[in-house]
Formats: sequence, structure tokens, C-alpha cells
Amino acid sequence: MCNKGRFFHAMSYNIVTLIMYYYVVIFLEWSDMSLFMKSRFRLLMSFALMAVFFITACSGSTTEESIGTVEELELFEAGIGILAFAAQPEGGDAYDIFMLDLPSGDVTRITEDLSADISPALPQEGGWLIFSSDRGGTYDLYEMLLPAGDPRPLTKIAADETEPRVSPDGKLIVYQTDAYGDFDIMILNLETSTEMRLTEMDSQETQANWSPDGRKIAFLSNQDGDFEIFLMNSDGSEQTQLTHNDTYEASPVWSPNGEQIVFLSRRGSYFQLYQLDVITGDEKQLTDLSATVHSPSWSPDGKYLAYIQEESTGSQINVLEMESGRSFLIADAFNKYAGLVWINP
Repeated sequence: MCNKGRFFHAMSYNIVTLIMYYYVVIFLEWSDMSLFMKSRFRLLMSFALMAVFFITACSGSTTEESIGTVEELELFEAGIGILAFAAQPEGGDAYDIFMLDLPSGDVTRITEDLSADISPALPQEGGWLIFSSDRGGTYDLYEMLLPAGDPRPLTKIAADETEPRVSPDGKLIVYQTDAYGDFDIMILNLETSTEMRLTEMDSQETQANWSPDGRKIAFLSNQDGDFEIFLMNSDGSEQTQLTHNDTYEASPVWSPNGEQIVFLSRRGSYFQLYQLDVITGDEKQLTDLSATVHSPSWSPDGKYLAYIQEESTGSQINVLEMESGRSFLIADAFNKYAGLVWINP
């Protein structure tokens, strides 16, 4: 079926064709051609112009290059949530937190500081934001009420705390810290302000992410020599290794149904997206681009996956339709993007 948004974009893309048609009509009016031949020529040109419009609107490849803006996708026109991300505006060095409303395409700036505000995290019901910032000298965790509350520090020690993720019930934050030398995974209880250390090994444990039911945590560890995906209970017990590849894995994120984990793996020149079946251990490659991708985030309904693609001219946010495997460009207005989280509207 022809995409409505793409049809209207086809009209703008074929403006040259319209101008040519206009001049042909002018030429016919001043030519010595008979009225019958003029009518037939106009009819032929009209059919040709209509064919160009419909071919442009209803066909084309399914790569990022063939898709333009948010309005071209019916899924975004229908409304499918909000993307929070860190971005570096053109000409600036610092990162700030922004939110992209997918139904409208409107972007709202949430933080504005000379420091780096990164790693946005939000509960699924929204209302407040957790992020990491070096505005205090080292990276600490901050919280703020949306849309314009004052950021309040949750941690403040001489170490870096980054990659926060809010538990499904909104009561806990899992994050990584280098307070003990190597990076370890911690949990912060928002109600009691108490912390619990989940990993205590002589290796790097990072990028923890909650399962949808809050009972499991997927994370990254290099305890076997290279970074692999591991799994543990939310109290740190029963740590098990999920991937066994001689490559660098990163950024595990759970599907909303808890059956799949999408992660990054560098098995060639670039990091690409892979999908892991938590029960069977089967893996499936999702992207095969001539560029590095990172920061995957599932849509709340599990039908789409947002990710950042790095290009020589900057970075962009794409959305992968899981059923068809098609990717669509939805944002490239900033110089650099870093970190994504997708929540309900």
C-alpha cells in the first residue's frame, strides 16, 4: 500500500518535473500543432507525470538512505512514544539531554549546562529523569522532575557513576561505578537512599539493564578475557555467562516480553546489532551496515528498536522495524548523539 507521508514528499521531490510540464504546456500553446495533437500530447504528459509521482511515493529501497523524516512513517504519525537522548549541538562540546516526541517530531531540550549530561534514564510512566553528569567534577547520578525541575545529585563521591537504569517498579536504579578500582555494578534504592554492590570481581562489570519483571539484570563483563553478556539475579546472585564469542560485546537491552536481549558485537570492522534468545541462546544479526551502531533501545510494544548510527559527518538516530528488518532515519539534526531510552507517551 502507498505510504501517505511518502506520497506528499514525492510531490516536493518532483518539483522539477512539474516545472518541466509547465513549460511544455506553454510551448504547446504557442506551437503550430493541431488542437487534436495538442490534446493528445497533454493527456500523455499527464499520465507520465502521475506515473512519476506514484513510483516515487510507493516504491524504493528499504534502507536508511531511502527514508527521510519522522512524518514518512505511519507508525510515528499514529504515536508511539518518546525518545530521550543525550546530544551534542552543532558547534558545542557539551552534551545535554533532549526528548523527541515521535508522533509530532518535536524536540524539547531538558538540560542546558556547560558540563556533559549523558545516560538518560526514565521510568516507563515518565514524570522524572535520571541522568549522569560531570557538573560536580566527576560523573554523578542526578534526578530531576520533568519538564524543567532543578537537577538534584543522587550520588556525590570522587568516582564516576554512569549508565543508570530505572527498575520497572521505579524504586531502584542500577548503575556502574569505578569507586572500587575496576568498574562494578551497584543498586541505589530511591526510597531509602541506600546502595548495594552487586559485583566484586577483579574485572570490569558495566552496562547493566533490568529484565521487564525486575528479577534479572543483564550486564557486560570481561572476566573471561573479552567482554561478554552475563546474567544475574537482581540481588547479584547466580551470575551466568550468556554469550561465548571471541569478540567485543556491549549494551545488552531486554525486549519488553523478556524473551530476547539485543546487544552490540564487533565481528568485523564495525559494531552491529545482534539479538539473543534468552532461553535457547540462539543469536541473530539485525544490522549489517558500513558504519558503527550503538545505544539500542526497544519501543515499549517491542515492535521497533531505536539505535544510533555513526557517520563521518556526525551521528543519527534510526529505528529498526523488527518484523520486516527495515531501518528508518528519524533524527540527524545534532552533531553527535549518545544514549537512548524509549518510553510510553
